[in-house]
Amino acid sequence: MAATTDIIEVGAPPSRTLSTADNPALPIEQRTDVTVDELERTSLPYPAELYNGKVVYKMAAFGHGKIQIRIGAKLDQYLEQNPIGEAVTETNFQLWPERRNQSRIPDIAFVKKERVPKEQWRFADLAPDLAVEIISPEDNFLKVMNKVDAYLEQGTQIVWVVIADTREVLVCTATSKHSVRDVLTAPELLPGFELPVSKIFEGLPLPDKSLEV
Repeated sequence: MAATTDIIEVGAPPSRTLSTADNPALPIEQRTDVTVDELERTSLPYPAELYNGKVVYKMAAFGHGKIQIRIGAKLDQYLEQNPIGEAVTETNFQLWPERRNQSRIPDIAFVKKERVPKEQWRFADLAPDLAVEIISPEDNFLKVMNKVDAYLEQGTQIVWVVIADTREVLVCTATSKHSVRDVLTAPELLPGFELPVSKIFEGLPLPDKSLEV
């Protein structure tokens, strides 16, 4: 059985659970007892992950979105020619089937054909084979790396951490982490896939350091 990452939310609220038992009108964003099943049924203004039962919204800047669509488009183009699985963006993955108060949303994910969920209008009860996380100035590096560890411990083969301010991709597996600045590949998972790292950032200005958290 895979090890379990300690799930720590940066800036987490006090440990006491806040639920509708305390206040029936308590907004979902203020509670700490939300489950994946409830999150699926709730209409929210932004994509949201669950950290220990607390809703955490994912907010992306314009440059973040450009990087996301460039990688996603290249991956989708590859999969049209090599139908070995499916790529998705902003999709909720329930990495821990037994822990219904946790979920994570990679910026981009790839799932091999034999593992694609049969029920495609629900959150995915599995870890993606490839996850992509884009680090923008507004992101907390430690929190992103905690997500990376969680993906890998739950079975994700590769995580690409795209670092905008240094123009590199950190390639993470269960056994290694290394920086790529030339061509991004994944020969064992995506045979023949190649994406020049320069193309990911082409035309994008460096992030504004004043926005860093």
